[in-house]
Amino acid sequence: MTIFSRVRTESISKTLFIKFSENNTETAWEYAFSLETRRKNNVEYDAESVEYDIQHPTLDDILNSGYEILPVTLKSPFDFSLKVYSVIRICLGLSVSKLNQLIEADALSFQGKSIQKSHRIKDGGIVYIDIEKFRNICFENG
Repeated sequence: MTIFSRVRTESISKTLFIKFSENNTETAWEYAFSLETRRKNNVEYDAESVEYDIQHPTLDDILNSGYEILPVTLKSPFDFSLKVYSVIRICLGLSVSKLNQLIEADALSFQGKSIQKSHRIKDGGIVYIDIEKFRNICFENG
């Protein structure tokens, strides 16, 4: 895959040039998942085939956080096209119907707005969890 084409080496920053020369893994991943690089090279990739780990707070951590509204920052340095809806459901071990109840009750929001199935994770995006509403829906309603 071409990263730079017809570019004089002097126009590439020294730091970036050194990273390329040393086969820096972080830099390679950054360019591998860069939408711009993929677009330039007409590369299609199957985001579903990318293996990843999701590190997240446990349910106990959430419920015992001491917050009324718990902000959870989503960190993803690369664009894996992950849907916020799916990640929340998987991380919290929720059924689709429970997740929908939480969203309808405004117990969960993304960037201060109601979560839509089309929302994708962007690095630094924030999911807000209303702890009391969350507790009521998930544990008191069966």
